[in-house]
Amino acid sequence: MTGHLLFSNQHTNSAPETITRLIYIGMNPLNFADALLLIIAQRLVRTLCKECKEDYHRDREEFDKLAKEYGEEKFPNLGIAYTDDLIIKKSVGFVTCSETGYAGRTGLHELLHRTDDIKRMIIKKELVEILREQAIKDGMTTQIRMVFTKSLRATAT
Repeated sequence: MTGHLLFSNQHTNSAPETITRLIYIGMNPLNFADALLLIIAQRLVRTLCKECKEDYHRDREEFDKLAKEYGEEKFPNLGIAYTDDLIIKKSVGFVTCSETGYAGRTGLHELLHRTDDIKRMIIKKELVEILREQAIKDGMTTQIRMVFTKSLRATAT
């Protein structure tokens, strides 16, 4: 509010949860809503080893279970549909990765921009689920969606 840019670290599971956490620990919602520009949530996930990953075809039952767990309504927006030709990669384990099947990490990020709607919700101390829904409507890509997007790109290479 004074024109200074502040970076802070908060341990939460998602960007919208950061809002509710800061309000819970006593931050004034009105001041916070005015000052907030952006929240970035980051999660590091293991990356499949390039030396030993191999093609894998999920059967329909496995695919449906996965889709249900992560949100069936989101799959069409990601361009993911079950076909007999759907190939993903799986870890195997090799000498170069110490038989783990993984080598390195990849960052998954959520960017929550403060919009006028988000600002009003912060002032009203809305629940995290409602904040998440609005942030997604405003263009936030969730970390779960990032998992599938990055997985599809990795499969293509």
